[in-house]
Amino acid sequence: MKILVVDDDPAIRSLLLTVFGDKHEVSLLCDGHNAVSVLSDPNHDFDFVVIDYKMPRLSGEKVMDLLAAWQNIKTKFILISGYTFEQDRFRYPNLIACLSKPFSMKELVALVETPEAKRAPTDS
Repeated sequence: MKILVVDDDPAIRSLLLTVFGDKHEVSLLCDGHNAVSVLSDPNHDFDFVVIDYKMPRLSGEKVMDLLAAWQNIKTKFILISGYTFEQDRFRYPNLIACLSKPFSMKELVALVETPEAKRAPTDS
């Protein structure tokens, strides 16, 4: 499985690379501009994007706003943040969860590795 991690915090990027790197192909980006650039390529073939909600320059929220208009995107998204999420606040295509930091690594791994992952935003 191909996973894209987008977070401005190098410690979070490193942690998620450690968590997923043994079993999956993981790419790391530090901002939303790079994420939009990579995801705008129709051949990117990422299965999941784990993206920080608040980042400088272009936030994960803005990335999701931009991608919401794209009709044929099949990639699943998980928003992560140091902020608490309000249940059902987000209505983005392919958003399967919203996790507040510190989140459970077990929960994140289950969301990615469970084939029948449903679009059900949560607040941990």
